[in-house]
Amino acid sequence: MTDNQTMNWEQTLFNIILHAGNARSKALAAAEEAEAGNYVEAEASLAEAEDEQAEAHKVHAKVIQMEAGGEQVPFSVLLIHSMDLLLLSWAEIDHTRQMIGLLKRVSNLEREVKKWQKK
Repeated sequence: MTDNQTMNWEQTLFNIILHAGNARSKALAAAEEAEAGNYVEAEASLAEAEDEQAEAHKVHAKVIQMEAGGEQVPFSVLLIHSMDLLLLSWAEIDHTRQMIGLLKRVSNLEREVKKWQKK
């Protein structure tokens, strides 16, 4: 691999890290908004997380296509870190989506309990 190819490869991996990291941060922000009862903001942050995740996945798919096409994909700590962060952000988004649903259910149940307590 030439120096230019190495720089492009590292840039590719940093793009995965950037978008996956942004996705994880947006998912965490969505969870915080949901915990505060701000479900509109939570859903908006979660949508942003999913957009960032899609961008990371596009770059990841290119890496897989390189390998599938017979191109040698250099193994490195940076590659492992990018894949780790990608998987972590997927899990964070899935967990946040479930948490928002549960928090909405709890909120609805709390409203119902308050109604019954007033009777």
